[in-house]
Amino acid sequence: MGPSVEVSRDPGGIARQVVRGSAYSVAASLVTMALGFLRILLLLRFLGPEAFGVIGMAGVYAAAALQLVDWGLDQGVLHRQARDRPTLATYGWLRMGTVATAALALFLAAPILGALYPRMPELPAVLRGLSLVVLLQGLSFVQETMMSRDMRFDRRALVDVAAAATMTVVAPYLAWRGWGVWALVAEQASGIGVRALLTWGPLRMWRPHRGWDPEIARWFVRFGRPLWLSGNIQFLLERFDDFWVGTVLGQEALGLYARAFEFAQYPRRVVAGPLVLVLTPAFARLQDDRRQLSQAFYRGAYVLLRASLLLSGVMAIALPELLQLLNPRWLPMVRTFRLMLVYAMLEGWVALAGGLLVATGHPAAMGRVALARLAFFLPGVVVGAWAGGIDGVALAADGMMALSALMLYRPLRETVDFSIWPLMGGAVGALLIASTPALALEGSGIPPAPLARMAAKAAAFGTLYLLTLLLLEGRTWRPVVSSLRSHLMNRHGL
Repeated sequence: MGPSVEVSRDPGGIARQVVRGSAYSVAASLVTMALGFLRILLLLRFLGPEAFGVIGMAGVYAAAALQLVDWGLDQGVLHRQARDRPTLATYGWLRMGTVATAALALFLAAPILGALYPRMPELPAVLRGLSLVVLLQGLSFVQETMMSRDMRFDRRALVDVAAAATMTVVAPYLAWRGWGVWALVAEQASGIGVRALLTWGPLRMWRPHRGWDPEIARWFVRFGRPLWLSGNIQFLLERFDDFWVGTVLGQEALGLYARAFEFAQYPRRVVAGPLVLVLTPAFARLQDDRRQLSQAFYRGAYVLLRASLLLSGVMAIALPELLQLLNPRWLPMVRTFRLMLVYAMLEGWVALAGGLLVATGHPAAMGRVALARLAFFLPGVVVGAWAGGIDGVALAADGMMALSALMLYRPLRETVDFSIWPLMGGAVGALLIASTPALALEGSGIPPAPLARMAAKAAAFGTLYLLTLLLLEGRTWRPVVSSLRSHLMNRHGL
């Protein structure tokens, strides 16, 4: 079975592993996020929207191929805490076999899909290249699942950082050398290649062996059936907009929209992700004390909304000059990103609300929200693209997130006590007040140098935003910060 790790069954030992794992995961996330942001800036400097559009369209079909064969096998192994040879062998061959099927299907479908997109002549070759990436991805999935099973988050963190560092070197270098869209193919191939080399080499957790069991295979299929359905719904929510924009509006429009959407997700990655990670266990612990649960949720949402609006606001204010310095061909994405401020503000709120409802035993609400989002988003994207291009699709994403927030309001009020105006009013008011002088500087073109103007706008926005919040809400900051610090220290056993 290869190298294995004895996993403690003692609750205290598991708690220590969780604490160490959280530390490794958070540290790796910060590093990979920083490397990813640097990488995307360099790639924007050397590549135009059409290259990102082709890889975006190919990525939709590669992800669809993987999703259609994803039967929740990884979750099944984690659920069973499998260590016996028949279960591991069955899982391993099933996982690698399904991914190999997806890779072969993608390779064979490349010329057919290419014929559907005559304005993307590079698409068939890119799809064939991504079929190799899909195959390597399947090999990595198996070993990384074993790492999660044994709670070896240190190894997963090492793999994540090594892959991110490799991609940050390979992709910008090849883009600088004029490889175009193939620099983006190499970005994915190099990252997945490093993951496969590490997980099947020095960090290997499992070695293939005989032991196929048909009954265990049938159990995996039964276990994964509902996961397959929910995964496909989630896939449509995440990728239908890319598919429709690329199919109807073309590769350049897709490149612009995909990068604007990626930037809009940074507030969730930087702010909401760590907060939800810290607060969800606290919600579960406080679920029988409505007063304390309400306080924990309110304070978490309070900080999340204000930090998300600060980060997304600075990005929206600074983006025109940043793109002008990097590559003026990307300037049309500025308005699209600014339209996604509503999405950026509400996405973290929905994630935090979902964490609360699941932690307190109300997951059904999230299922209803997912179905409503799907029913709204698909026609919303079609109509939005027809009426307003990528800006219309951005508004559809805003509407979907607003619908999610509205649907979660009632189940939240049944679980915790809070008022919307004190929670959101100050942050939205500060955003509007702080944006006015920053946009005035942008309109006047003062200072004339783009870098100086970007710095002046960002400084004006950030300073006025914080001063407005301090003026309106300064007395509430201390207990909120103190409470969140307490939750964080308790989570890490300090």
